[in-house]
Amino acid sequence: ERFFGSVIHDVLRMLHDTNRLVPPTEEEMLQYFGQKWKPEVFVDKQEEPIAFSLGVKILKNYYAKNYPGQFQIVDLEARFEAPISDGAETHIIIGIIDRIDKLEDGSFEIIDYKTSKRMPGQKIVDNNLQLVVYHLGAANRWPTILNGGRPVKLSLYYLQHGEKLSTFRAAKQLEEAKEKILLTIDKIKVDISSGKFEALPGPLCDWCSYQKYCPLFKHKFKEKTPADDEIKRLAEEYFALKEQSDKNNKRLAEIKSIIGRYYDEKGVERIFSDSGYLTRSSKKTFIYDAGLLRDVLEPIGRWKEVLTIDNSKLKNVIVSLSAVKKRLIEGAKKVGKETKSIMATKK
Repeated sequence: ERFFGSVIHDVLRMLHDTNRLVPPTEEEMLQYFGQKWKPEVFVDKQEEPIAFSLGVKILKNYYAKNYPGQFQIVDLEARFEAPISDGAETHIIIGIIDRIDKLEDGSFEIIDYKTSKRMPGQKIVDNNLQLVVYHLGAANRWPTILNGGRPVKLSLYYLQHGEKLSTFRAAKQLEEAKEKILLTIDKIKVDISSGKFEALPGPLCDWCSYQKYCPLFKHKFKEKTPADDEIKRLAEEYFALKEQSDKNNKRLAEIKSIIGRYYDEKGVERIFSDSGYLTRSSKKTFIYDAGLLRDVLEPIGRWKEVLTIDNSKLKNVIVSLSAVKKRLIEGAKKVGKETKSIMATKK
């Protein structure tokens, strides 16, 4: 997936190269795509031709809608710095913007290409933090964007769908985004100082340059000892047992479904066999009418004892609060219960 996205991005960079006097033809674009394509990257040999055909389809569709000669492109793969200060300290966020255009009205458009299959709704795009960071980076590069109050069009181009979703950010929204970023930085600081900066695995982990510092990968770079050989053997045994367990669980689910239908059809709740019997039981979860419950408990001073914090509702409330209150709430958060599990991922 990463290789596919990288090649498509590379082709689009060539397509819009501002150093070319004459835009590439569609044929030249597809020829360049073929030169950059590496079939050996794909482990699944059946997947490779499908991915190649998809790439050709995406590029032909893009070329038909976006003839390269019709845009005034300011920069491609533009590196940026977005400074964000909390008064005492300035943090620099760096990144790369796929493309920056200058529009006919003199405003700028920032475009980020996406090769993902899923295209989000407009509401998600309107709240996309990545686009805000791009806006801040462009404003740092060209201060007149902020000083002159010039609008910046922020766009995500979903190549598989041939659709570009755009949004804008007002000055107030930019400040709110800065506060959200500062809250995240504060949380990172607390987690690091407490030694609990947890890794969040994702599809790009295999290409990360910081694996040797990450708790998810540093075992891979650790100097081997006899104890490590034993752990490796146990890991292999774990995979074998897990695979057998998955097969057993799948078969159990099939059997439960068949037996469940038998219970219903025959009107019985217990089935006997030579090995024993299977009894079906029902467990019900009840909810209470909050208004009626409050009428009963509040007069006797017991209402507050049954109140609990709903995290999902709290998140919705936090969105509308000031930055100060957001930080206070973040400081009130603590781990209630932590469970650890092992997830096996086969190569």
